[in-house]
Amino acid sequence: MNTKDKKTSNKRLAKWGPYFIISCTLIGAILGSFLVYYFKGEFPYEVLTGGIVATLFLTVIEVIKQKKKKNNVPEADERVIKNISRFFAYASHIFLGILFISLGVFTLLGKESISIFYLWILFFSYIWISGIGALIIKRK
Repeated sequence: MNTKDKKTSNKRLAKWGPYFIISCTLIGAILGSFLVYYFKGEFPYEVLTGGIVATLFLTVIEVIKQKKKKNNVPEADERVIKNISRFFAYASHIFLGILFISLGVFTLLGKESISIFYLWILFFSYIWISGIGALIIKRK
């Protein structure tokens, strides 16, 4: 593969990659709906409807985004991408450390079980803090 073919391949991948991800989201919603139907016997129309609406919404956004972009300048340079990936690595390790220390403290206090609600709070706070941190790093 020469450099011209590689550039053409990269352009094609940059153009059609988001559509592939969007279609995989729809396929996941359809497969999830059929799995729920298979195991519970009720077809979850709301999941399928939400998947279709999200697919249409994301497709419209991607079409507008690609029509608006006229130059070949990438949205983020390599340094920003490296900083974001480094931030996610640190954030995940810090949250794993917090989870490990919390479980150790609960064990030392004699708690035999922890409500799953607290784990969900930790999980969503991780997503929320990581997302905001990534936005801040991307803007710098």
